[in-house]
Amino acid sequence: MFEHRLKILLMMLGFASAILVVRLIDMQIVHAHVYQLQAERALLLRPQVIPAVRGKILDRLGNVLVSDEPCWNIKVHYSVLSMDPDRLDAMINTLYLRHDYGKGKSEDEVATAFANDLRFVWRELEGFCVGGAEELQQKADAICRRTKAIRKAVAKRRGFDAMVREERTSHTIIEGLNDQQQISARVAFSRFPWVSVENATRRVNRGGPPLAHVLGRTVPVTAEYIAKDEFADDELRSLTGTDRIGGSGVEFAAESLLRGARGAFHGNRAGEVLRDTPPAAGMDVHLTIRADLQRRVFEMFGEQLARLPYSLGGSVVVLDARSRECLALVSYPSYDPQTFGENYDELRRDSKRVPLTFRAVAKHYAPGSIVKPLVCLAGLITGKITTDTTFTCEGALFPNDPDHWRCWAAGGTSVRQRHGPQTPMQAIKHSCNIFMYHTGQLLGANTLTTFFDKFGLGRSSGTGLREEVEGINPTNSYMAAMNRPLTPGSARQFAIGQAEVSMTPIQAANLMASYATGEFRHVTIVRELADPIVWKLPGTPAFWRVAREGMFGVVNEPDGTAYMHARLPPDTGCVLFGKSGSAEAIPAPVSYRIPYGDAKGRERMAIVSATTMRDATASFVADHPDAAFDHRDVQVNERWPAQPPENGRQHSHAWFVAYLQPAGANGRPLWNEEPRIAISVMVEFGGSGGRVGGAIAKEIALDLLDVLGPDLDPDHSPADGKDRRARAES
Repeated sequence: MFEHRLKILLMMLGFASAILVVRLIDMQIVHAHVYQLQAERALLLRPQVIPAVRGKILDRLGNVLVSDEPCWNIKVHYSVLSMDPDRLDAMINTLYLRHDYGKGKSEDEVATAFANDLRFVWRELEGFCVGGAEELQQKADAICRRTKAIRKAVAKRRGFDAMVREERTSHTIIEGLNDQQQISARVAFSRFPWVSVENATRRVNRGGPPLAHVLGRTVPVTAEYIAKDEFADDELRSLTGTDRIGGSGVEFAAESLLRGARGAFHGNRAGEVLRDTPPAAGMDVHLTIRADLQRRVFEMFGEQLARLPYSLGGSVVVLDARSRECLALVSYPSYDPQTFGENYDELRRDSKRVPLTFRAVAKHYAPGSIVKPLVCLAGLITGKITTDTTFTCEGALFPNDPDHWRCWAAGGTSVRQRHGPQTPMQAIKHSCNIFMYHTGQLLGANTLTTFFDKFGLGRSSGTGLREEVEGINPTNSYMAAMNRPLTPGSARQFAIGQAEVSMTPIQAANLMASYATGEFRHVTIVRELADPIVWKLPGTPAFWRVAREGMFGVVNEPDGTAYMHARLPPDTGCVLFGKSGSAEAIPAPVSYRIPYGDAKGRERMAIVSATTMRDATASFVADHPDAAFDHRDVQVNERWPAQPPENGRQHSHAWFVAYLQPAGANGRPLWNEEPRIAISVMVEFGGSGGRVGGAIAKEIALDLLDVLGPDLDPDHSPADGKDRRARAES
């Protein structure tokens, strides 16, 4: 009985085993390919991210100024860049388990071989880096700092700390390899899985020094950029720690347009595509600036500044007075964007010339006399003065106190002007301070600053440029915040463009365009970002005629302040309306003395090149992290200009603002024709606004006629070689 049961059990087991064997044969032989395919489908490949091409930046005529061009980059995994022991141990363990160094190797042997390979890789990388080992280490340190900051920012947002994507990926350590370099790199690094040579693009700037500030630069992404990313919810447009973003100039202003969307590819080992999203290139943007005009004005301006004893820099702004499109935005001196990285330290330390400063929008100066037409308009509009109001200039506001509240001094002397009886139009033509003191007193500081606001002082010009500052309109609230109470003399000072009043060169050009048209508009640099808002400024045609006649007289009548220097030849078909200004300026610090104690307690002295005490101490701390010093001991070491002017008077910046108006054969303006072009010239420590700024404005006007043609058409095709300036000089 027992044997019978055992036989039945063995038969059942044999039958089950047979079924199992048959099934195994079916799976492993008959239908092996089917199950292999299913397994491969289940094994997903790592998703591939395809970088996007950034949009181009073109000038007004369609010339490409900035674009992405193909190149190759060397990337190194973050674990290697950080040289973190835990990360490296994890990498060694992975290499050991994958038998990357061969089967039979112990983990210690793999660690030794890996250490040798690391040293070899760093030596090879140095050969591809212009700055050698030091620059390579600086790049690696910068990547690690940025990644740690991103992790910290993400942890703050999530509420817990965890590894971020940037810690699991490779980062670009060498960029912009050419064909031959990338071949050499592939040969050198082919056997190291933590180093890769990948297709990429590099940003190529063709604008050169004349357009360096305007076009700006792209910079590596930081945690701050990621936190403020407007596309944070878009998987393919959001920023990652390995990206670059517009950091200045138009690259920053048009970031939302220029940035494209990454592509994504995801497949499995069976070759099936699960996701294939091609990258979308960024949008091209078009500047209103003409590159040919920009280069011509930049070169001419540099030649003019080289003849001046004290000036090392300045700016020129050219606007279409009707549309407020910017045709030229020159800051001098500048730098070569192609060599910016390798020359950065030298550029940053040049505290005399300050070539990295975008003077046209980032520096504000006392406007001086260029606000005088605005002051007269304010007096006329409010009824405080009329077109026939007369104030007598005897050289000083108070005859019994001739050393204060004076009119301006004759060129190169200390003799004060005595203009005699002045109407508003005459006061603008002669730039009479005494008339403006009276008008400022009648208006009061509150009314005056209200009109300043209407004309754009203390507000953005609307360019979208990151560097732009708003200048200062010294309203009641501003003065209270600065703990500077208004005094009876405040309105007088404001009326001649001194004291707290300040404006940027681009605001000055826009002010001149407002004088020309009677309208306020924002300035446009990128056509795709144009702001259509416009508002009509108050005042009757008669009031505006007074201001314009006065500015016509400044340049075109023998007793005008710029007649000898800015008047155009009569055959140009245009006349300049202008206003000169000479704003008193204190020599600027260019270096500081910092006494300190070194690590051994010895007293030392450091001379740090910087334009502000804050920058000087920050630079010192970066170079001497262990030094002990007291901020109260930091003193200015050198100023520029170091010497007073030859005439013994105080240094001043030279302003000249102007606009071009069509003229008849008699040299008189055609009042029914629209004004065409507005110009501002700022020459730092240039001295006389009429003599220096007016002469430069005349050169710019001749350049404009050459480049834009006799009709001053901003879209006129390039000049045919006929040089009006040469004809004028002959």
